Amino acid sequence: MHRVLNSALALLAAGSGLLSTVAEAKLVFAHYLVGGIDPNTDHAQQDIQQAAAAGFDAFALNIGAPGASWLLSAVTQLFDYADSRDDFKLFFSFDFYQTGDINAHAALYTQFASRPSYLHYGPANLPFVSSYSGGGIGVDAWRNFKNANNVYLVPNPEADGNYYSQPATFFQNWGDVVDGVFSWETNWPDTSDTPAVNVSSARDAAVKAAADAAGKTYIMGLSSLQYKHCCGDSWYRVGETALPERMNQILQLSPEFTEVITWNDAGESHYIGPSWPETVTPEILQYGDTDVNPHTGWQPLVSSFIDAFKNGASDTSAMTPANGASFAGAIWYRGVLRSCLNNGGDGTPRGSGAARDTVIYAVVLPAGTQGFQVRVSSGGQVIATQAVTAGLSYNSSEGLKTGAQLLELLDGSGNVVAKANSKVDVSDQPTDGFCDFNYYVAGLA
Repeated sequence: MHRVLNSALALLAAGSGLLSTVAEAKLVFAHYLVGGIDPNTDHAQQDIQQAAAAGFDAFALNIGAPGASWLLSAVTQLFDYADSRDDFKLFFSFDFYQTGDINAHAALYTQFASRPSYLHYGPANLPFVSSYSGGGIGVDAWRNFKNANNVYLVPNPEADGNYYSQPATFFQNWGDVVDGVFSWETNWPDTSDTPAVNVSSARDAAVKAAADAAGKTYIMGLSSLQYKHCCGDSWYRVGETALPERMNQILQLSPEFTEVITWNDAGESHYIGPSWPETVTPEILQYGDTDVNPHTGWQPLVSSFIDAFKNGASDTSAMTPANGASFAGAIWYRGVLRSCLNNGGDGTPRGSGAARDTVIYAVVLPAGTQGFQVRVSSGGQVIATQAVTAGLSYNSSEGLKTGAQLLELLDGSGNVVAKANSKVDVSDQPTDGFCDFNYYVAGLA
């Protein structure tokens, strides 16, 4: 039996007396890049099953080519399976970088808005619509779409000049159109060649404060890194501890929604689920092959965060392992040292100067845990031994070396109770003609 989704849709179905609860419902989405899913596979089902098991409420379906037959097929597969469940929803996130015509997006939206698994939210129980980009089409285009379709509209209008610089003015101009907003670019540090630049929530805090004052909701993103080596470009926006740092920032700001970026975007390396080979180009598979380089080791950490977020925790000290587990955790690391860039290869990523040779770990332990430590080894040498406590503990340990990587969790008696072993050794040489800055992730088990 599937768990019943604790969403606005389920609450509204229970009766109008719960409308105040609906306004406070916290939901967690995963941004899902819709590709050409092979209809002869169960890949759409597997994605929904994994996401639901991890605690997600819905996929935000990134719609890049609304008129393409392969996209229609993929979206149909996803809705057909989601309709058979009672615990998972879908909604459209129009991708205006790929298709700037809102009427083309609207034409596809109207085909699926009435499906049982389409997410509804808010006091009026309206279909939920978001976007990737969209500020550039202007407020009037969005107003026409909203009036024609009567939706709960939470776009990503960062391209509007007031969005970050004068958010109160933005909401004065857009307040009759949007029900909330979604920020994308705040999820990573700006591209920089300066080491130790951390992700910041300052812009989120400013936009959310203006949204609160205007009576609007806010989607705050959660992501790991951004690395791309395709399509004529190569860039790196440093990750390292961005994922756990961002978890704490979100719990402190307490938005209505969180959106994990992403479930399956192999092209930008910030996936936490599978990216099926039929949906990815050979160029992206060189560094974003999720069979060779899975990021599923992050999922238990994200599940622990989701529970804390929905329970109203104010920081990561309240996080506990999901599903009654005794621990959750992972290590992650780049598969190459920075010195790889000096050893040949094509294309030094913009922002690679911010990269450090580190092994990063994050561990979640139950309340009351005492005396535990982690031991981090790189290339057969211990590079860090550090205490970890109840809640979320994380760090970035300098000294990444070529060879195998290892995280060990030790109890108060010094016994190893869990390990995360790397499956791919670190190198200082290019592979396939370039230095791959994607992370390898190993879950604690």
